[in-house]
Amino acid sequence: MGDDVLPHEVEFEVPEDMTAEELCSFLQKDRYLPGLDTEWLLRHGGKTITSYNTETKELTNPNVYLKDLIHQGSRGNDFVWIYRRSY
Repeated sequence: MGDDVLPHEVEFEVPEDMTAEELCSFLQKDRYLPGLDTEWLLRHGGKTITSYNTETKELTNPNVYLKDLIHQGSRGNDFVWIYRRSY
């Protein structure tokens, strides 16, 4: 059985100066973002904040500060990574 059927949840304190790029690096270091030619989307408040392509290593909006998003409006502090195949 693949690990896609199990829930994955990581909870941690976001440093004041953490960007989307630093979050992506942190998750890659712990092997949370596997490859397989996929595109990962970081979503917050129902909107896509950044996307990361595992094959090309392209990351959109790398300099977005996560704390700024948390403090804006009433979207809360939950971020969700979803993935889809790139091809």
